[in-house]
Amino acid sequence: MKNYIAAVGAALLLLSGCATAPPPKKTTQSDAYYYEKAYALFKSRNFIEAVPAFEELREKFPLSPYAVLAELRLGEAHYFQDQFIEATHYFENFRRLHPSNPQVPYSIYMTGMCHYQQILSMDRDQTFAEAALEQFQQLVDLYPRSPYTGLALCKIAEVKKRLAEHEFFIGNFYVRTKNYKGAIERFNKALKRYPNHIQQDKVLFAIAEATRKSGDRVRAEKILEYLVATYPDSPYAASAKEKLPSTPATKTPQETKSALP
Repeated sequence: MKNYIAAVGAALLLLSGCATAPPPKKTTQSDAYYYEKAYALFKSRNFIEAVPAFEELREKFPLSPYAVLAELRLGEAHYFQDQFIEATHYFENFRRLHPSNPQVPYSIYMTGMCHYQQILSMDRDQTFAEAALEQFQQLVDLYPRSPYTGLALCKIAEVKKRLAEHEFFIGNFYVRTKNYKGAIERFNKALKRYPNHIQQDKVLFAIAEATRKSGDRVRAEKILEYLVATYPDSPYAASAKEKLPSTPATKTPQETKSALP
């Protein structure tokens, strides 16, 4: 009997201990809490840890407005780590998933900047420059009053100048390899596509020289005449006069422009 009582007493003690044990903790933090935690890492430029923190927020609260903001922060976190492909993914997805969000102009601008940061040197392929130009132009066309439009306009001018100089560089390469037809096409492309972003007298002189070397001296002289008449004070006009049999003093730009390809 004594053994039975002792056994029951021990069991009661065990039950009593279980009853007083604290219950397992439940996660009660809000979406704002997770966002602030991730954003604190982001602000301290700890982008490596900020990325999974923002992803955790999106996983736990997929319908929260903070999850939408997290998409932009994820794009920025990758951008600041020079991970432009990943950043582009987030910025493009933001625009696609939230087309009416007021931050869409910013996402377009940052997509353009992702391409802009990957632009190669003038002698290399300019696919990223073309892609950046497309995004910046879309921003200007669709959101002319956006606070990012002024920045986009500056980038458009810069990228167009780079693309114009790229065409001029390739044109000169073709001249060196005696592909004069290809050179003239490239020079004309620079002149017609980016007229306000390249030195036109320089390009005209290059077209005239490539035309002369191709064997068409008559057309080359007419282009030089147009150069002299249109840009009389240009140093290229002075060089053009030296190559002309006589200075076309009485000809107007309209009379000589027909010689341009």
